[in-house]
Amino acid sequence: MSEQLPERLAQRRQELKQRQMRQRRMALASCAFLVAAVGLAYFLVAGQGDQADTTVTSAQQASSDKGSGASSPPAAGAQPDSSWKPSTAPVPILMYHVIGEPAGAVPYPDLYLSVADLRDQVDWLEENSYTPVTLVQVQEAWYDGGKLPPKPVVLSFDDGYLGQYLYAMPILRKKGWAGQLNLKAKGSDLSSKQVKKMIAAGWEIASHTITHPDLTVISADQVETELVDSKRMLERDLGVEIVNFCYPAGEYNADVAAAVEAAGYRGATTVEAGLARREGPFELKRLRINLGDGAMELAALLEA
Repeated sequence: MSEQLPERLAQRRQELKQRQMRQRRMALASCAFLVAAVGLAYFLVAGQGDQADTTVTSAQQASSDKGSGASSPPAAGAQPDSSWKPSTAPVPILMYHVIGEPAGAVPYPDLYLSVADLRDQVDWLEENSYTPVTLVQVQEAWYDGGKLPPKPVVLSFDDGYLGQYLYAMPILRKKGWAGQLNLKAKGSDLSSKQVKKMIAAGWEIASHTITHPDLTVISADQVETELVDSKRMLERDLGVEIVNFCYPAGEYNADVAAAVEAAGYRGATTVEAGLARREGPFELKRLRINLGDGAMELAALLEA
């Protein structure tokens, strides 16, 4: 019996080894199945997650565009119809600055206009058959045989404040209108992307220099830089031709006006009160809009 013990032990070890190998193979098979199942589940969930992310992103984008007035391709400003006729008559140019309420004490509160007052003014213009056009459209009628609506008006906005993009552009676009943005080449509140959306909505961009200096007290070389380089910078950045100019703070003299013309501009707006006339392309007068001016104040201004 002692001679058979080694043989039985060897046989037991062999059986145990075979059993362990079968268990190991079964465990490996189960593990492989589990890995495959987990991978499939992850793929399905990830795909749904990507779809959800896309949906959320689209919804957020739509909401953002709606808030900025860019939910659909914008109207490109007022366009000629059968009521538009050739005209060389004077045109009123309204002058706006900050659209929104002043937050506390501000240096120049009269430069502000509430969104409600702007909306009331725009509604009054529509009710009284005015049509906002760009200064370029006025010049095309004055000098190139173009046409204007029966009661044209230019809505000009100086400096490049954020409210001009957030509030003025959507208010005008609802009526198919556009304005003129007198933009500093540096230091405005508006990004290039925002300004390009305004351009797509039909707005004209005019130069307001680079740094907004008083052009009457700086050197001739500095004046040339402010005029020429601001035009070049805006054209390069925005991809549009800059045709018109706006004097910073309305400060200009005969030398400055001559420099503006020499820099390649077609016209320039001032802060002098009155109507813009074709006979003075570099001395275009405007009508200032001040804080608290509503529809009735605008009516009195235009009727005067």
